[in-house]
Amino acid sequence: MADKKSANNTKNQTPPTTESVALTELESLRQIVFGAAKSDIEQRISALEQHTEDSFNKMQLTLEKNTQSLQTTMREGFNQLEDKLALASQGQDEKATELNTYADKISSELEMAEANSKQENDDLHDRLDKEIQTLTVKFTEQLNQALDKLTQVSNQLNSSKTDRKTLAKLLATVASNLETDEGE
Repeated sequence: MADKKSANNTKNQTPPTTESVALTELESLRQIVFGAAKSDIEQRISALEQHTEDSFNKMQLTLEKNTQSLQTTMREGFNQLEDKLALASQGQDEKATELNTYADKISSELEMAEANSKQENDDLHDRLDKEIQTLTVKFTEQLNQALDKLTQVSNQLNSSKTDRKTLAKLLATVASNLETDEGE
């Protein structure tokens, strides 16, 4: 009876478009089903972004410290070599060779430090890409499972209306049989 009144009221009102009703219902269902998961995913992504940014900042600070240390060491080394060359008048060839060797050593250390830093950055990027890809796959699977479950529940609810009608008829038949048995 109430359904008929609601239906009459609905007929009197301007009917909303089926697309907007379906969209609103879909949005409501999405919020109910995925609201907490979406919030959790967003928090995890935010934490991952923050962790990544912190890691990059730490690596950048380490790189800057190492570069400054290398520059200081290089300056000190060059200053020492210049003093030795100014004082030494003999063995110019020997000292020049020593200076070139020392410069090559510092250059190779700097190249090694740069290569190590680049490799660490590349490894971190690769690891983050893999983690993001894994999380994306995982959450996509969970989303698909939740959508499948939602479809299944929706289908069950649609079919349960028929089951209620059948159950009502069965109960009515049982009740009339009981009345007949009591009357005898």
